Amino acid sequence: MEKEPIIEARNLKQHFRISDSYTVRAVDGVSFGIARGEVFGLVGETGCGKSTVARALAGIYKPTEGQVLYESVPVSGKQASREQRKKMQREIQTVFQDSAAALNPRMTVGQIIMEPLRIYHMCSEKADTQRKVVEMLGYVGLDATYLKKYPGELSGGQRQRTAIARSLISDPKMIIADEPIASMDISIQAQIVTLFQHLQQEHGFSMLFIAHDLSMVRFISDRIGVMLKGRLVEIAPTEELFENPIHPYTRSLLSAMHVPDPIYEKQRKVIDYDRSRELGSELVERREGHFVLQ
Repeated sequence: MEKEPIIEARNLKQHFRISDSYTVRAVDGVSFGIARGEVFGLVGETGCGKSTVARALAGIYKPTEGQVLYESVPVSGKQASREQRKKMQREIQTVFQDSAAALNPRMTVGQIIMEPLRIYHMCSEKADTQRKVVEMLGYVGLDATYLKKYPGELSGGQRQRTAIARSLISDPKMIIADEPIASMDISIQAQIVTLFQHLQQEHGFSMLFIAHDLSMVRFISDRIGVMLKGRLVEIAPTEELFENPIHPYTRSLLSAMHVPDPIYEKQRKVIDYDRSRELGSELVERREGHFVLQ
């Protein structure tokens, strides 16, 4: 029996009207759910709609059509109550790609991490708040000496760790990580992904993890969705997707993935995908838990 999703998108559409004659269909009918404690990876080329899906789930964008449900209750559209939206905003936190832009340069690390506690009135005493902030810094591999530093004094990895600490301090039920490692070098990427995995296992929150690096997504995710042109073309458990890709675009994407094996790399052939072909209209279950757009 499948777990009940903590968050779910039902036929989600997000269109942006540029002019009277041109509308960008960034997300064009996406349906999927993320179970409690599950890490759902979302991959696809630049411009396919991954970040737009993340922002719609986080409540940053108001969907053009379709619904977002949090704990089986609508949080978008006319049916959504203000109380449920506020509850979702408190329990879902987002870690963005550009940590420099996501952190207020005029606030110290301590103030940045403390901010959710202040906004949601989660700590009554100053000493208790300070203790919790120092504890959260320790969780992400930083110490109390960083409390009075400003974002401009930190490296990219330290800024992203600060952003992760801020997202975790309110004890969320879900984290949306929107390409959190894209602007880092490979060694820092590995540290951040390992940190996410450790924290997720310890705290048990659900996570939507968006990235370009397929090896990183494979390492951290329980299930993976593949996006193209604003649609989900394939959803499957992680190893099932990598071992038995069905959609031609997924095969093309995986064939372009680098492997640290010089012999394999010499023989590797990238599969071309015909972009003129129709994407299909609905996700069909081809194997257990393995859905393909047909």
